[in-house]
Amino acid sequence: MKKKIKFHFFIIFVFFSCSIDSYYSLEKSELESGIRNDSLFLGIKFGMTSSDFYSHCWDLNKRKLVTQGPSNNSVRYLMPTKSIGQNIEMLFYPVFNKDTVYEVNSTYSYTAWAPWNDGTDSEYLIKEVKSILSGWYNTDFIPVKNPKSEDFLYVTVDGNRRITLTEVSDREVRARFTDLTIEKNIKK
Repeated sequence: MKKKIKFHFFIIFVFFSCSIDSYYSLEKSELESGIRNDSLFLGIKFGMTSSDFYSHCWDLNKRKLVTQGPSNNSVRYLMPTKSIGQNIEMLFYPVFNKDTVYEVNSTYSYTAWAPWNDGTDSEYLIKEVKSILSGWYNTDFIPVKNPKSEDFLYVTVDGNRRITLTEVSDREVRARFTDLTIEKNIKK
C-alpha cells in the first residue's frame, strides 16, 4: 500500500513539475519569437489609451453590443454562444500602465446560474470558456498547478499575449489577458 501511495505521489509531483516547466519554456520561446498579438476581443487591444478604451466601449454600447456591468465597474457582454441552453455573461475591465491597456480581467458566468441548477457551476463553465477562447485565438491551453490553491489553472501564450483561466467561485471563471512584455517591464 505504501508503495502505491509513494508511486502516485511521485507521478503527481512529476506532472506538476512538468506542467510548470512546460509553461515557462512556452513563455520564454513565445517572448523570444518577437511576435506581437495585441488584439483581444470586441476590438479591444493592448496599448489602447484609457480614452480610446472608453470611447470604443461607448460606441459598442450605442450599438447595443455591451452594457454597463454591476455597479458600473465593468463592461457587460452577453456572449452570443448559447450552451446547455444558457447564455454566458462576460464582465471585463482593463488594467492600465502609463495610461495604456496592458491587461484585461474578465469574469464569466452562466446567466441562469443558481446553486440548484445542475451544470451551471464553474466546473462546467471553465471547460466551455476554455473551448470558446481556444476557438477565438486558435490556441490550446495547458494545465498548470495553481500556486494559490489545490486546483489547476489553464494558460496559453501566443507571442506577447498570455491568457490565464481559473475558477474563482462556484459561479465564476476568470480569464486574465496580459501583455507579457509590459508585465516583465513593470516587475523589473
